[in-house]
Amino acid sequence: MQPLKKFFYFNGFNSAILDDFSGNPKIVAVAEFAQRKGYDFVPVSICYRRAQEHVDEILAMAGEPVSEAVFCGSSMGGWFARIVQLMLNKVRPGVRTAAIAFNPAYDLSMHGYLLLGQQRNYVTLEDYEWTKDHSARLRTLETGVDYGAASPFFVYVDKGDEVIGWERSSAKHLPISNFIVFEGGCHSFDHYNEALAHFDDSHRTTW
Repeated sequence: MQPLKKFFYFNGFNSAILDDFSGNPKIVAVAEFAQRKGYDFVPVSICYRRAQEHVDEILAMAGEPVSEAVFCGSSMGGWFARIVQLMLNKVRPGVRTAAIAFNPAYDLSMHGYLLLGQQRNYVTLEDYEWTKDHSARLRTLETGVDYGAASPFFVYVDKGDEVIGWERSSAKHLPISNFIVFEGGCHSFDHYNEALAHFDDSHRTTW
């Protein structure tokens, strides 16, 4: 029986993944890369008010007979990819895992308060309020793992990111990840093709 490999992709904060994501070139590129490399591509639309429930659902999807799992995301989705990877390592230590983060958020246990107040999902157009309880749940997820653990972690950032400064991201991620920075770009992350090519070249020697 052929080993089952899954490649998960997660959206960022105040975003979503539509059933038809053909209009999103970044997700299309990730899907095509995953499928080319023999992975079952699994896009998961994350509502971060339900982050813990989503973690539980994804860990179930990465259960037997999955032997290899890659978790990928952009912005908060990159942070979430790392969290899920580390949680899967705890419950299924024999599974090969990697996390790929594009312009990731980080240290939400410290910065979660910045999300408080009225929010709007720019994909679904849902208006809602982000509360202290929502931030506390993200903090619980983050403090429940060793974020700097020696598990394959690939972080890619654009210097032109207008939301998360690349220098601070570098200070956080360079010591704990395979960290690559690209000139230009933006927070949505423009260099996904180059990042995926680098991951393809690098992860074989990491595993």
